[in-house]
Amino acid sequence: LQASPRRFLLFGTVMLLSGLLICVHTLTCLWHRLRASLASRDLIEDYLKSLGWVVQSLHGSGMPHSSEEIFFASVIILLAYCFSGLITGVVTSVVLSLQGGSDKELYRLCRQYLHDRKISRSFAVRLKKHMLAQGAAGIIGKVEKEAKVLALLPTHLQFELCELVRGPILQWSLFFDGLCSSHPVIMRWVCHQAVVPSVTLAGEICFGDREVCISMRFVEFGDLRYVHRHDQECTPTSGDFLSEAALWTKWEHHGYLLADSNAVMLNLNAESFAQVVSSHEGSHASAVRFAKKFLHYLNLLAEPSDMLPAFGMDDYELSGTEELRHIAFISHFKLEAGTEATLIGQQLTSMVLDDPTHPGCELVVPIFVDSENLVDLRRLKDDILSSDNLILLLTPGLLSRPWCLVEIHTAVANGINIIPVRLDRPGANFKYPREDFYRSRSSSLSSEAWQMITHEGISADDLEDAIRHAFLPIALPFSPHKSASIRDAELRDILKRCVSIRGG
Repeated sequence: LQASPRRFLLFGTVMLLSGLLICVHTLTCLWHRLRASLASRDLIEDYLKSLGWVVQSLHGSGMPHSSEEIFFASVIILLAYCFSGLITGVVTSVVLSLQGGSDKELYRLCRQYLHDRKISRSFAVRLKKHMLAQGAAGIIGKVEKEAKVLALLPTHLQFELCELVRGPILQWSLFFDGLCSSHPVIMRWVCHQAVVPSVTLAGEICFGDREVCISMRFVEFGDLRYVHRHDQECTPTSGDFLSEAALWTKWEHHGYLLADSNAVMLNLNAESFAQVVSSHEGSHASAVRFAKKFLHYLNLLAEPSDMLPAFGMDDYELSGTEELRHIAFISHFKLEAGTEATLIGQQLTSMVLDDPTHPGCELVVPIFVDSENLVDLRRLKDDILSSDNLILLLTPGLLSRPWCLVEIHTAVANGINIIPVRLDRPGANFKYPREDFYRSRSSSLSSEAWQMITHEGISADDLEDAIRHAFLPIALPFSPHKSASIRDAELRDILKRCVSIRGG
């Protein structure tokens, strides 16, 4: 099928040349007939002389002398003009046929397909009208041209070209703007692997209400009209995007999108996007954090829509106390366990931030260490209340420190999960409180310590109940002097004991 236009061109060329030769031969014979009085006995010689005169007349270089020659030369030149016009028209038609050969073949196949499948005539007319409109608009050609250019390039140049052409359009979205700067290689893969251009002609519907959405759409150009299911209407133009929620959750359209003019959009497939982004740990973590923020923002809206209000940095950062929350608060006696508290805090924080599926990976300070993060002692209780767990490092002087006792009481009084941690190293042998400790509690603390505790509104009985409650769970070990693999396993056990973020 692809070779048929070429065969048609060859056949047309042969026919034209044959017609030209026949015409020249006929004119030569006529001239020989008119000049019979001058004919010699050699027929071939006379034919060649007549042929030479005809060719000269066709070329316009012949010099006629008699009236007969002038008349005959004029007729020949007129025929030459007509034949030249005919040749030009035929050649132009052949060239145009070659250019539109693929479209005609597509139309023929389409008609044959509709006929074989016994498709209704009304739908066949709609389809033919659509295909003709595509060809007339020239939009399909632009999209196909891009595909053909990409096919000619090596893979690395395809990736770079897609990033240069599609990247600026994707960066209209806050997430992709950040992805471009933080993970440019992943951005390049997204542009090449997950983005497909699509064409919508004037009067066509891009998507309908309640249809399952699998792609985020970026408007490259064209006039579109989005009508929400509650009849709210807006007009997305170049620079707008729709259905971003499809990247972060299961989504169905909440209205329909109509093209008022021919439009081109970039469709970002959600599944392909997820495969590319999850292939790299850093971009995966960024996507998970953004998804949580976006869904939090989406849930605050009174009415979901495919075309959301601008989701800016203020929304991304989330106002309020969400970023000030902590997975755990590490309570310790700084003189005896300051180093261990810092080590545990750093390693637990790394574990949380390196796991994009952990509910605390988006927090600014997942693990709060009072010796490092505490700025104001007056906010100590607020920081505990912002935590879901209290990791209690057990050292000999822990229960003699008034602030440690306040932290324990605050956690117990507010239902915060307490995780006792035993430090397995020399000089950190903690003695669990017995009944004699509770009987002599008034003498175990200084008067200044009791004054500070009572100033916080904590009675001796409340403190005793809090201490008893804190040591009900079995303590977990942490061995700061053992190998890194042992420490890692112990810290993972501690992290498993932590309850999940409330509301996450």
